[in-house]
Amino acid sequence: MKKLFEKYRELIKYIICGLSTTIINYVIHFALRAVDVNYYISLTIAGVCAVTFAYFTNRIFVFESKTKGKMAVKEFFMFLSGRAMSFLLELVISFILIDLANVDRFVWTPDFIDMTIPVGELFVKTFCMGFVVITNYIFSKLVIFKKNK
Repeated sequence: MKKLFEKYRELIKYIICGLSTTIINYVIHFALRAVDVNYYISLTIAGVCAVTFAYFTNRIFVFESKTKGKMAVKEFFMFLSGRAMSFLLELVISFILIDLANVDRFVWTPDFIDMTIPVGELFVKTFCMGFVVITNYIFSKLVIFKKNK
C-alpha cells in the first residue's frame, strides 16, 4: 500500500487539493446564486477565489515548488494563464449548455424542504469542472511546476 501511495503521491495530493478547491468554488458560486447574483458573475467570483486557493496549495503541497524571486513570479503568472484558459473553457461550455441548450431550466423542488434545487446548473457546473480539473493538472504538471531533471 505504501509503494502504491508513493507511486501516485503527487496525483493523490492533487486530487485532495482539487476537491478542496472544487468545494470552495461550489460553495461560493451557489451561495451567490442563492442571493440572485448573475450566473456568470458568480462563476467569475468563485473562480477567482478558487484559483487563488489552488495556486498556493498546488505550489506548496502538491508540486512542492521551491522557486523564488523572478521565477516564482513567472510561475504564478503561468499558473494564472493556465487557469484563465480553463476558465474560458468553462465559460464556453456553460454558454453552450445554459444559454443555447437551456439545461439550467431543470430544477427540483422536493416535498420535504422549502427549496428549489437547480439541478441543471449543478449538472453544468459539475460537467465543466471535470474538463477543468483534467486540463489544469496536465498544464500544471507539464508546464507550470515542471521539475527539471
